Amino acid sequence: MTDRGPTVGEALAQFRQANGLSGNETSQASWTCRLGLVTIRLPNFKWRRQAILAHDLHHVLTGYPCNMRGEFQMAAWEFGAGPMPHWAAAAFCLPLIVLGLFWSPLRMLAAFRAGRGSRTLHREKALDTLLALPLPLARSLVCSPAWKRPMAILGRSHKLTRAAIE
Repeated sequence: MTDRGPTVGEALAQFRQANGLSGNETSQASWTCRLGLVTIRLPNFKWRRQAILAHDLHHVLTGYPCNMRGEFQMAAWEFGAGPMPHWAAAAFCLPLIVLGLFWSPLRMLAAFRAGRGSRTLHREKALDTLLALPLPLARSLVCSPAWKRPMAILGRSHKLTRAAIE
């Protein structure tokens, strides 16, 4: 930990531990997907193994949780931030966005718009350098300045709308 808070690598380790995720997903043959009470084992395709570190870092940097709503928001943010690393990743995430639009349309719109002003890490080659940075600095380099203010992204201030997002 630096005097400016945890590094991105430390925050990633905490995120994975808090959510029961393994640190070696890039080498596993399968992975577990939890959908509410249902748990499914899925093949860990090459495109997923290549994308998972950036995806987890996006969670850490944006603060979207590792639950159904957070995964819906993360999919919208990643679509907004830039091209997906593989067509299959886009195909996997698109239904999450559609479901999220039914579940929480304002949060999904805010996540997509936050992604539009941010930078995806999916094609970044220097992730090791990013892992050593203090978390606040990395957030300022990758995320839109409005990522933590969804109402600023939506451009609305209605009390009911704010309550729906928060």
